[in-house]
Amino acid sequence: MELTQGMELAQVLKLSPGLLQSMEMLQMNTLELGAYLKELALENPVLEEAEPGQGQGQDTWEAFASQVPWLGDTPWTGQTAQEGDWGRGESPTESLAFLLEEQLARRGLSPELLAVCRYLAGLLDDDGRLDPEDLAGLRTAGVPAELLERGVEVLQSLEPAGVGARSLEECLLLQLRRLPGEHTVAQAICQGHLEELSKEHYGALARRLGVTQRQVEAAAREIRALSPSPVGEGVEPPAVPFIRPDVWVAEMDGELRVFVNQWDLPQYQVSQTYRQMLRGGVEAETADYLRQKLQQAQWVLTCVQRRRKTLEACVQALVQAQAAYFRGCQAAPGPLLRREVAVQLGVHPSTVTRALRHKYLQCRQGLFPMEYFFARPMGAEGASPQRAKAALARMIQGEDPRRPLSDQALGERLQAAGMPLARRTVAKYRREMGLPPAYRRRR
Repeated sequence: MELTQGMELAQVLKLSPGLLQSMEMLQMNTLELGAYLKELALENPVLEEAEPGQGQGQDTWEAFASQVPWLGDTPWTGQTAQEGDWGRGESPTESLAFLLEEQLARRGLSPELLAVCRYLAGLLDDDGRLDPEDLAGLRTAGVPAELLERGVEVLQSLEPAGVGARSLEECLLLQLRRLPGEHTVAQAICQGHLEELSKEHYGALARRLGVTQRQVEAAAREIRALSPSPVGEGVEPPAVPFIRPDVWVAEMDGELRVFVNQWDLPQYQVSQTYRQMLRGGVEAETADYLRQKLQQAQWVLTCVQRRRKTLEACVQALVQAQAAYFRGCQAAPGPLLRREVAVQLGVHPSTVTRALRHKYLQCRQGLFPMEYFFARPMGAEGASPQRAKAALARMIQGEDPRRPLSDQALGERLQAAGMPLARRTVAKYRREMGLPPAYRRRR
């Protein structure tokens, strides 16, 4: 099994369109990959759809479903989402990805810089920020520091303001720089004094910065008007699509098994007709064309298999770490970092991020975005965001549908339960679980 994505961007910068294509396909979810393959097949006659029975189809799905009682009558093909369905919308970072791609396409960037920018856009977290550890890993992999920094600059110049920041401080600074007029004091506060600002130590801040307290108070108002997360700021929510699982996890004969969704993918093969035509002798120009298309088709099929193996390996490592949850022995997943999965597989954390981003896992507990299974420990008692999410889900499931709980009300209940969270954090966790806001839950 090849899991060699650690050096992928460095290789892409050596002008390898094939490796860039492999990276992009790794990040696609099942429905995106299916649409992409259909588009490629329209452009490449050598890539033809396999006959029924040559790939995984309905019979294979039924055989699988018959072994997993909790799947019930789940169809193997896509459906249309009904209004109000939960867990079926695109996340804010997915709509942000489309917005960034549209802007990058209009910039006229060199192939190398465009590859870097697209790669960085794929590494953004749920707050639209870059993890400095990912950037350090890219430098270690051989990406030139100057080119990487230029890619970060381009990303940070896009809309919405604050995207691509490497910290909260930088996110706020990027927004301040877009505002008209001068904001010298506010910028100075963002560069190392946010903790004092949060404690409202205006006098001490004024003395430290050599300005008046009135100037500090004015700067504080400017900073509080900014957003700590650009995701959702000016990003229109997309239409709600039907979400299909990318992976299933089921317990069979006492063993937790991982099944990557191949049933929603069109199955393709290399056309034997064109192979024979090439072997039989054709004009030189036609032969060159067929060889090029044959090579492209073979590479696409290789990328599909590589994506499946990488995704399967990442989820198997995840399942091993969260086995107690999948076996029903605990109510929520425990703390887990992508870095831990990467170490187990011997790859860079960005590979795990790419393989699992925007993908969904279905188990007997329900359908969840992959992010649900990763969290840093939170609080002195070892509680994790997953435990807070589990509590949120229980509260929402038990609410009066005629008067659903607002994010503020949910936050107050969590605080009473010993899990104090800001309203914005409650909203973030709710979105990550695919749960709609209160006004959309009202019945």
